[in-house]
Parts: sequence; structure tokens; C-alpha cells
Amino acid sequence: MEARIVAAFPLAGVRAGSALLRVGARLLAVQDDAYCACWIDLPDLRVTRFVLAADGAPLPKAGKPDFEAAVRTVDGRIHLLGSGSTRQRTVIARIDLASESVALSDVPQIYDCVQRALALANGPNIEGATVDGDVLRLFHRGIVTASATIDLPLGVLDGEPPEVLAWRWIRLGQLEGVPLSVTDAAMVGRHWTLFLAVAEDTIDAIADGPVVGCAIGLLTGSPDRPEASWCRVLDADGRPSRRKLEGVAADDDLRGAWVITDPDDSGQAAELCRVELRGF
Repeated sequence: MEARIVAAFPLAGVRAGSALLRVGARLLAVQDDAYCACWIDLPDLRVTRFVLAADGAPLPKAGKPDFEAAVRTVDGRIHLLGSGSTRQRTVIARIDLASESVALSDVPQIYDCVQRALALANGPNIEGATVDGDVLRLFHRGIVTASATIDLPLGVLDGEPPEVLAWRWIRLGQLEGVPLSVTDAAMVGRHWTLFLAVAEDTIDAIADGPVVGCAIGLLTGSPDRPEASWCRVLDADGRPSRRKLEGVAADDDLRGAWVITDPDDSGQAAELCRVELRGF
């Protein structure tokens, strides 16, 4: 497996890229520090703000919604999920594309359910989500523990009581002595999942730290026994990339993907990167 960033485009007005979703000829770029997402037209990369609530302005760390995952359900709606890492980050934003309306719901019960299932001392850190039939699969980014997948009934997105159907640890090893942890995931084909991971030298889900490397990989095997294979992401010059990759939208043929970065700097634009994939 090989993954190389062949082009990188700073996105004007987009800061903390945290998830990426392809919708037709557009990408929806999610930001973790505001009630605001951005549409990116392909192939010209024109950016259009999409305000979710209030004025969509950047918020301080203590008050940000921390939207870190995005899924689209069969009814066409898009759901943006907060990470759940604090009590201010348990909101789900539901976007109706037909009317371009947004509904916000605070659903701490979902995150409490995940915390109990994984026996976490604090709230979970949900950074990715996929839909597999009638199952919502959440991806917990482990920092002091391994990452994990947690399956819930899809109906929790519409207010049904949460119930953990299954959960599994994802152990990815380390880069330069720093553990790799999952930062996004996307379904490819019927049962495979493409995932991003970064090695960020930090002690918890709240504090930022230096990124020593990033990876992209596949979860294959049976749902109850997933197998993870991955490779380090390289920059265009062939050196290991140290970008903090947080959102991925893969091509159908798995020969390429779009990824978005979170520079952890409010004064620096997020980058949309084109990644060439081989052997996936």
C-alpha cells in the first residue's frame, strides 16, 4: 500500500477541517470550531460557507461544538456529530439538503452509552462515523487507550434510545514512538472502511500536540473481527507527511482520495489535499 499527497490547496475561510463528505460534485468540509461548514465545488475548488447556527463565527475552544464526523443517510440527510469529549460537544446537526435547513439536537445519551461500553474514564472522542445498513458505526479516537468502533442502531440519529450493538478495539501501533489514532473513516464498497489516523503527541482528547506522522488504511475482515492494514502518508517530495489529516472522501475505485487538514491554528487555513493511492 502506498499513499502520497500530490497536491495541497489552502482553503480560504476554512480553518479547523475535521470531516469531509462527498455529495455529488461537491465536498462538504466540516469545521470543529464553529457552527459552520463549507461546500467545495469540484473541480474548481470554489468554497461556499454554509452556516449551521447563529452567524457561524469561530468559537473559543471551551465553547466550540467540535463537529468531527459526518454521515449521509439513505433519506439524503447529512448528520454532523460532535466528538462528545466534553459536555459542550454532544450536539448533532441534521442538514436537509432539499430545503437547506438545519436542526440541532443535544444528545448526551449517545455519548454516555459509548463511554460505558468502552469503560472510559471521561467522555469518548468520536472522530468518524459510517452507515452500514441500519447500523451507525462510530469511531472513537483513542489517545491513552486504543481507538475503537462502536455500533449503534441507526435510529439514534432520529432520537431513538441508544444501545450498543457491538464494539471493537482498533490497535494501529505507533509512528516514531507516538500511538496512531483514528481521525476519520468512510465506507468503501459494501463492507470495507477506509480510515485516517494521526500520531499526535498529546495526553488527552482536549489538548493539541505536535503531529509526528499520519496514515491511511483499510479495515477489512468480518465485522466482528476487523483487520487493519495501513501505510504512512507521504508528501509530494516523498518524505513522511506531518499534516494532521482529519477528514477523508475516497474515490470509488480507491485510486485516490480527498483529505482535509486541521492545522490547530486559527490563523492558518485548512488544506484540501489530493492523495494518490496504490495497492488499496
